[in-house]
Amino acid sequence: MIRNLFGIGLLLVCFAGCGEKITKIEVTGVVICDNKPLDGASVAFIGNGGGAYNTTVTDKEGMFKILAVPGQNKVAVNKLNPDAVKQLDPNADQTMPSGEEAEKAMKAAPKALVAAKFADPDKSGIVIDVGPNMQAVEKITVTSK
Repeated sequence: MIRNLFGIGLLLVCFAGCGEKITKIEVTGVVICDNKPLDGASVAFIGNGGGAYNTTVTDKEGMFKILAVPGQNKVAVNKLNPDAVKQLDPNADQTMPSGEEAEKAMKAAPKALVAAKFADPDKSGIVIDVGPNMQAVEKITVTSK
């Protein structure tokens, strides 16, 4: 019985260190697309080798504020055409369309206003080194094409 209690205690000590809290650092900056501030864009910082994912949305001036983990963070930026985003009716049939219906739905899907590569943190080419006493990121530049 004492052996079992010792084993359980040892496991608890091991698991106690697994939930280590990582301090996040505030990062601010502006997103520019085609030489203009990009409002309403999603900005994601992916750090810690993919283990930390934080997102925010830019304001009317393209400014963002996000909490990110220390170290190198890959960054993704995306924005869909807000006029093309259709709100789903929760009472409507939600089954996946097929054939012609699926083709129509794909053509009507919201279009990205930022080039696709910027929505993928592995392809965007944007890496920000986050550290203590960090100054504002001057700008993150993306394009629509």
